Amino acid sequence: MKQLLSVLLLTGCVSALFAQNADVMKSDAIMQESQMQYLAAAELYEKAAQLYESDGHTDAFSWFKAGQNYAKAKAYQKAVTMLDKAQTSGYSEAELYLSMGDAFAGTKQFDKAEKALIDGRNQFASQKAEFTKKLGYLYFNSEQYEKAVTSLSEAISEEPGNYMYHYLLGSSYERLKDYAKATEELEKVVALQPNHLNSIKKLGVIYFKQTDHLYSKETKRYEAMKNPSRVDYHNSTKKLEEIAKGYNKALPYLEQAHQLSSKDKAIISCLSIAYRRLKMEDKASQMAALLK
Repeated sequence: MKQLLSVLLLTGCVSALFAQNADVMKSDAIMQESQMQYLAAAELYEKAAQLYESDGHTDAFSWFKAGQNYAKAKAYQKAVTMLDKAQTSGYSEAELYLSMGDAFAGTKQFDKAEKALIDGRNQFASQKAEFTKKLGYLYFNSEQYEKAVTSLSEAISEEPGNYMYHYLLGSSYERLKDYAKATEELEKVVALQPNHLNSIKKLGVIYFKQTDHLYSKETKRYEAMKNPSRVDYHNSTKKLEEIAKGYNKALPYLEQAHQLSSKDKAIISCLSIAYRRLKMEDKASQMAALLK
């Protein structure tokens, strides 16, 4: 009887020790997470979950936090494993689906990321905006631009002052070659964030390319003539001068982009061509010199 009692007491002490160690691990994990030490936090949460499990208990929250922090630390495959354990253990909160979206996207499993985010959005209506935003980023980063347009437009309807949504939407339209809508959105970015370099650069380049396309098209048309007359030459020259006025729309953005990023060769090249075709020879020469 005494021997049995001793075994029971020992078992109880071991169990209590495991529980205590797990609690300590979790407490340390919370501390590391608060200091944005995500990898260290993830490892501690994982160890805590394992200790709880070895004691015959399941702590779905610790599995979830391990996965969430692994995702933040960009250890995406580990994150997927931990989040799967959390879900299998019965954890079902909005943050789980948001983290699963990040983890699957990080492992390039875009279809699974999409499913996780849509499932989460369907279950947690109060956090629909957050899921919609995540879907917008997912679609853009996975080059699903038509879907990105839908999600980002929806996100903007909820938060019209978010310049990043407008930037991603404009960039999506740019990739879809819908330049009118692209510039419309990028103009909104600049209105909200006057020194947003990427938007300024994109606006300058898009306006430049639109004009340059017309200029090149007319040049090729004239050069394809077998025996152009003086009238043909005069008419083509006048047309090119009229087309060249379009570069004036690009110049303010190209010049601002050059001020913000003076070594950007793409911007310098656009400026050099635009200045030359607008007969601004001194400035064209200055830009040409920077390309050497």
